[in-house]
Amino acid sequence: MASEQHSLVETILSHLCGKGIYGDVTEWCEMRHDCVYVVTCPECNDTFTLVEDEYEALVRRSEEVGLACGIRPLPV
Repeated sequence: MASEQHSLVETILSHLCGKGIYGDVTEWCEMRHDCVYVVTCPECNDTFTLVEDEYEALVRRSEEVGLACGIRPLPV
């Protein structure tokens, strides 16, 4: 995981897990299949925007940590 990716992933997990909650994930895709993902904290409405690689890294990290917080992956 690239350092910048790692930092964003850890920032999001730290924010959400510090509150013991799951963030809401919204996927925005264009016709050419370029997608961005927005993670919103349901408590304070802070948002984090990720590209696909960053989102996948966040999903992997959330699964590795196994805490009852973070994000739940979008259904495929």
